[in-house]
Amino acid sequence: MKGICKLFLGWALLVVSLSAAEVKVSALHPLMADLAKQVGGARVTVFDLVGAGGNPHRFEPKPSDLKKMSSSSLILAGGKNLESYLDRIRASLPNVPIVEVGRTIPSLTVGKDPVYTCCPHHSHAGALDPHWWHGIDNMKRAARVVAGELAKVDPAGKADYENAAREYGKRLDGLKRWAKGELSKVPRGQRKLVTAHNAFGYFAKEFGFEVIAVAGLNKEQESTPQDLARTIESVKKSGVPAIFPEQSASRKSVESIARATGTKIASPLIADGNGTGKGAGFESMIHNNVNAITRAYGVN
Repeated sequence: MKGICKLFLGWALLVVSLSAAEVKVSALHPLMADLAKQVGGARVTVFDLVGAGGNPHRFEPKPSDLKKMSSSSLILAGGKNLESYLDRIRASLPNVPIVEVGRTIPSLTVGKDPVYTCCPHHSHAGALDPHWWHGIDNMKRAARVVAGELAKVDPAGKADYENAAREYGKRLDGLKRWAKGELSKVPRGQRKLVTAHNAFGYFAKEFGFEVIAVAGLNKEQESTPQDLARTIESVKKSGVPAIFPEQSASRKSVESIARATGTKIASPLIADGNGTGKGAGFESMIHNNVNAITRAYGVN
């Protein structure tokens, strides 16, 4: 009898495992992959197409990526004009829903929102900032979006997805309390963040900083000599103690500004969720960035 019970239990677990594996999600951003894992849990198989250490600004889907997407129940993108190739994917895979996770999250606009304090014209004034994932509250909202979209393709898992999103949201509440407590140690008059590219507007708004960016919204865009001259002047006026390079990005412009201003180069920030190892994933990204900032400002 015990043997039959064990056999039945094993069969039931196998059925659950097989049914979970049928819900496949392709992610066009490392942090959308992380979200799908956090919310989907064991019910979902996630294809992280950009991958740890990858750059979503530079990513272009390969035929092997399209093959994975074609077998998926859902494709998750960051949205806000980050993935310029989405229309091509829609045309190629008309039966696979593509969700721009950031679509319903309020946008910041370069040149309009006051967190961008330097050279808005070289950061594409009037453009939407696509880096919404640097807001912890935004990621809580995104978790609910992903839960709702997963429930559409897997109605049987609706309660699981909603519960996972709630639990993840509670964890993010704790993360925000910690981050706010650490960053509050930086004197208000010094809360200016000099970064390699204009990726931290949502972070700055949430925690009361201003951003002085070396380059525009895309880290692959080169700054002109005029842009660098304006940034150097802004850094001198700001009196900031450090300039932040980024993981997996060129340090050339940052080093030029550091030499010209006598400002030290701090530990790298993670801008696009492209950390590796322990630095991969949203929560690790926030921990890395907050710790880097507080160390650079001498309050950690």
